[in-house]
Formats: sequence, structure tokens, C-alpha cells
Amino acid sequence: MDVNSHEIDKLKVSDTKCSYCGNPFAKKLWCKECDPWCMIEGWTSGNSDIDKFMKGTIYEARNKECRPRFLEWVPFYRFTGIKEISEGGFSKVYSATWIDGESNFYKQDDGSWKKFDPKPMKVALKRLNGSQDMSDNYFSE
Repeated sequence: MDVNSHEIDKLKVSDTKCSYCGNPFAKKLWCKECDPWCMIEGWTSGNSDIDKFMKGTIYEARNKECRPRFLEWVPFYRFTGIKEISEGGFSKVYSATWIDGESNFYKQDDGSWKKFDPKPMKVALKRLNGSQDMSDNYFSE
């Protein structure tokens, strides 16, 4: 399935409303209802070490003064056009289109945050063999 203009139109984001729920923005990075629900508490990778690592990047992003960067959990259904492009001894690599694109925010003069309109983007997905059983030691490598 490819991203078409109808899907892209559905992704348009208001300057005043949360892209997740449509509620008005608080003077924070996300609206009060979606911070923590959608970005911090509303998902799991199935691995508590990965969840802790990713959530830490979200909490740290809230302290940034300009264009915070953080890891997002992206459900598989948000990718289209997935094609295997390579396989090695330890992993498989796929190309895909992430229909939402990365979340980019910038801090305005009044201290509130504004989200850039999301744009579909080409990404590489990598599946590591044995990644279902990763431990905290994996992140130390």
C-alpha cells in the first residue's frame, strides 16, 4: 500500500491542537491528555529495557530549549510499502514509508511548543535476529 494524497491530507496538523487527540495544546510539548498517555504510557515494545530507554529520551526532550529529539514507538501499521532489501548473518533490512514521519517540534517565543506538519518519509527498518530476547546489556554494546 502506498501513501496517497488522501492519507497525507488526514495527517495535516493544526497549530493549536494535538495531533493525537485534537485537544488544544497546553504550554508543553504535548497536550495534557496525550502527555503521558500516547507518548509515554500508551504503548509498549514488549521489552521493559527498551521501553525504559525510549521513555527516557521523551522525558529528556521536554527539557530542551529548541527542536527536541526523542525516540518514538511507531506501530507497524504506520509503515507502508515494506520491502526486504538486504539480509545478513545477524539481521534483515527493509525499506518502507513511515506515513507520519518523525515528530518535530520547536519552541515559540511565548514558551509554548509548535509541531511541524508531519510528512511521510522513507525509512530503513532493521530486524535483528534474536532481538526478542534483548537484555539491558545489549544497550551497553
